[in-house]
Amino acid sequence: SLFIQAFNFVDDGISRYRDRQHAESFLLHLNSVSDDLAYTAEHPASDGTLPFLDILCARRSFDLSLPQAQAHRLLHALFHSRTPIYQRRTHAIIDSTRRAYNICSPQHLDHELQHIRTVLLDNGYPLSRIELIIHRTKQSIENPSKPAKQPDKHSAKVFLPFYPHVSKQIGNILQRHLVSLASTSNKNLHNLLSSTKSHPPASQTSNVIYQIPCKYCPATYCGQTSRPLFKRISEHERYTRPTYNRATDLQHSSALAHHAHASGHQIDFASTVILAKLQHSNQLDLVEHAAIIHLNPELNRNHAAPSINPQWHPVLPSTCKEFHPIST
Repeated sequence: SLFIQAFNFVDDGISRYRDRQHAESFLLHLNSVSDDLAYTAEHPASDGTLPFLDILCARRSFDLSLPQAQAHRLLHALFHSRTPIYQRRTHAIIDSTRRAYNICSPQHLDHELQHIRTVLLDNGYPLSRIELIIHRTKQSIENPSKPAKQPDKHSAKVFLPFYPHVSKQIGNILQRHLVSLASTSNKNLHNLLSSTKSHPPASQTSNVIYQIPCKYCPATYCGQTSRPLFKRISEHERYTRPTYNRATDLQHSSALAHHAHASGHQIDFASTVILAKLQHSNQLDLVEHAAIIHLNPELNRNHAAPSINPQWHPVLPSTCKEFHPIST
């Protein structure tokens, strides 16, 4: 049997030894373990400091600071460069300050902050902006704020267009009633004229209520589909062919096919219209029921129509008013 054992690969590490000879003997031991791996060692400089990754370690007290060459890399762009305004004016200062607090030992912190100020000034950052953000970052680190109170589980959310002098007052009123306000952009001429989104043909629309007329009589049929409309119409067309002229198929296939074969009429599939387009398929039964009650199509079979709770009947007339036929 084959036994495989996996180990984590160690790339960089830092350790303290009694003296240089002790470190060299341990390095020889590591390199003797396997011929496939070869480790190297770096020893502290004459001042007792040793760069490790992107920090500077002191040998005796194991203090940490940032090498001055590394501090220049903390800034991603000049103040007047073509980067997002908030990123170049705020994030560069916040990230540099937090990095100094997270890495540097207390005795090296002031020196590192002063070096950050110097680098920021050389890159065009205003001194007042530097001091303000460093002070705010220092306050947030030394006095962390309490976590925000979780909103009530039963709170609601309202979406309203943003108006400079009104939205804030409305938000304050709604907040007292545990209702949050989300602002949306207002429609303007630019939004109306610059839309580049392409819309699919009506025959490819899904979640629709459709109406198909007979070619030789006023009879119509109303139906629903959650698939693209052309697929459902192709099924209706297939059922009206002579090969489906059998009682068992007509009973379970299509009311349109039953009318076509019983009367000898042709179905005018080219005149199919979309009565309503819906966002979700779970709304189809209600809207189709409203269409059947309101339009009373002659070809629909009553036993096959979707049934709904009678409590929905009062809203059916208003649902029918929203019908806007779209030709396919």
